[in-house]
Amino acid sequence: MRRVSPRTRTPVPATLLVLGIGVVLMIALPGAALLELITASTILPALIYGATIVLYLTVRRHLARQKGAFDLGRLELPVAVCALAWTLIALFVLVTPAEALTAVVIVGGLLLLGGLFFLGMLTFDREVLESEPGDESAFRR
Repeated sequence: MRRVSPRTRTPVPATLLVLGIGVVLMIALPGAALLELITASTILPALIYGATIVLYLTVRRHLARQKGAFDLGRLELPVAVCALAWTLIALFVLVTPAEALTAVVIVGGLLLLGGLFFLGMLTFDREVLESEPGDESAFRR
């Protein structure tokens, strides 16, 4: 799967595998089930984006400013609040139809599983959570 075509510079086998899985899922799943998966896959990114905005609004006063970096200046807070409002409206539109109940349950289940995994990591392997990904010093024991 990691082989890359020298002519197109793309991972052809991996691309064909994803295409094949997609075709099989479209054939195997009835239209409503596929729609549920698509709806769930739009709710999750909106939740992640909203959580990122909330986290930013929580810690923004403690973040260091770098000279020459992009800065919204006085518009920083209004832009962040508008982004959060937009995300909340998008989530409302996605989860309020009665047809979205299954997708909401799927997302809730995924969030519950993720939360349980996080609690397991927090309980049994806390060292992993105390370093950033790519920090090689955390893996030298």
